[in-house]
Amino acid sequence: MANRKGVFIGAYVPNHLKESLRRRAAAEHRTLSQEITRILEEAVHGRGLPPGSLDRRTKESQPRRRATDPMPRRRAQDEPYGTGNDRG
Repeated sequence: MANRKGVFIGAYVPNHLKESLRRRAAAEHRTLSQEITRILEEAVHGRGLPPGSLDRRTKESQPRRRATDPMPRRRAQDEPYGTGNDRG
């Protein structure tokens, strides 16, 4: 038996739901256990990044640039909003 790091959670799951989970896991090249773990993590911690994405920000990192930009956020040489060639 494999050395597993975790806790076995026993729960009744209807056959149709188990088969759906098994098919979904197979389509994503996961085991049934991995698929159930992914679903539980999403339910508890919220939806994560798409597969293959890397989140390089840490908890200590500053907010994204837009949140810290001083007003006005437009460049000095930009035209004001609503001016220019209005057609209509």
